[in-house]
Parts: sequence; structure tokens; C-alpha cells
Amino acid sequence: MFSKTSRYVAAAFIGLSVGMGSAFAQSVPPMTAVMQQIQRVDLKQIHDQLNLDPNQEIQWQAALDAMRESHAAERMNADVMQQQTTAMLDKPILDLSALHAAHEKAVQQDAGLPEKSAKAWLTFYHGLNDAQKTIVSNALRPELAKITQHAARPIDPRTGL
Repeated sequence: MFSKTSRYVAAAFIGLSVGMGSAFAQSVPPMTAVMQQIQRVDLKQIHDQLNLDPNQEIQWQAALDAMRESHAAERMNADVMQQQTTAMLDKPILDLSALHAAHEKAVQQDAGLPEKSAKAWLTFYHGLNDAQKTIVSNALRPELAKITQHAARPIDPRTGL
């Protein structure tokens, strides 16, 4: 009976570990009907429409570089987390405290990355003239409208939960 229970517990922990590892892997989900309806913002198309001056082009490239660096760092942290999880699976007793600590470390390392990218894009946006801001606004408006009309609202306004 004990060995059967141990197997169930081990299977649950392995499932948890693999689940956390796959969550950090950021694999590409299959296309669903909802995802096919979403039209992503095409940065190349926006770039071509903006007719940027040299200073604006430098800010555009800086924002793209910040975004790429952020994504690359997040992927590297995810790969490290996945390797640590895989190494833990080889041990007879899983160290969930170490797994949690590794997860927290990855979260802390990734915490500032989106803000760095956002600041670079905001710096670029503030350097645009009104006509260029209108082009960017018109490109982003459909995405923002879909976000606000999404059925799964994060907060119930009556309860705050």
C-alpha cells in the first residue's frame, strides 16, 4: 500500500514539475478559432507608414532591441528553469523548496524586463508627431478594443475580487 501511495505522490510531483517546466518553456499554442480572429499588430507595416526621421529611427531601433533582449532573457531564464527541473526529476526525492526557489529567482530576474521594453516604446511614442501618433493609435485601437471586450474580466466591479 505504501509503495502505491508513493507512486501516486511521485506522479503528482512529476506532473507538477513537468507542468511548471512547460509553463516556462513558452511553447507556441495551437491556433484556435479565437486566436485566428485576433489580428496582431504588424510592426513592419507601422514602421513603413510612419516615415520616421533619423532620431525617431534610432528610438524605434532601441525599442525593438529592448523588446528582443527582454524576450531573449525570458527565454534563457525559462531554459535554465527547465534544465533545473529536469535535473530534479533524476533524484529519488524531489526538493520542492529548491524548485520553488528557482521559480522565484526566475520571476525576479524577469520582473524588470517588460518595464525596460515598455519604457523604450513609450520614449519612442513620445518622440512622434501627432500624425504619427494617429497612425500608431489606429493600429493599436482594434487590439485594445478586443482586450476591453474580452469575456473573462479580471475583476468583478461589485466585489473587487
